[in-house]
Amino acid sequence: MHTEVTVDITGDVTVKGSSNAPMPTNNGVDYRSCDQYGGGEQDDKGRKWFLVPQMPVDPIEGKTVYIGAMVKDYHGAGTYEKKTLTDTGSPPGVSFGGDLYYTQEGSASTVTTDGKGGGSWVFTGLSVKNPDGTEGGGPEVSGSVTWTCAD
Repeated sequence: MHTEVTVDITGDVTVKGSSNAPMPTNNGVDYRSCDQYGGGEQDDKGRKWFLVPQMPVDPIEGKTVYIGAMVKDYHGAGTYEKKTLTDTGSPPGVSFGGDLYYTQEGSASTVTTDGKGGGSWVFTGLSVKNPDGTEGGGPEVSGSVTWTCAD
């Protein structure tokens, strides 16, 4: 089982293409079906999460892509707004073998899931930290990551 991920990003970095990716997990879940992955996972405190596929296996347009986004307080299929999105240790973001472009105050960001292991993350205005360490106003990327689950 795996996900098929399509990336379509423009701005400071432009990347468009597809790759397979393993199903991500925070708690070591060994997914047995797309429906199970689409239902999210639960931590030891009873909170539910859904993790967007993180690591496409193959480079896309010669770039190693890493996607860091998850839905906290996940309740199944639906659209989740920016305030419900996070990543481990930082706001949601994407990198291309270098700088992390992540959600800022002025960014737009939504994740939509179908409850069957597929979905999309659409975003605008993800940017890197400025050289002085401040956030926002740096180079930006916008676009989408879509995925389907393959049993």
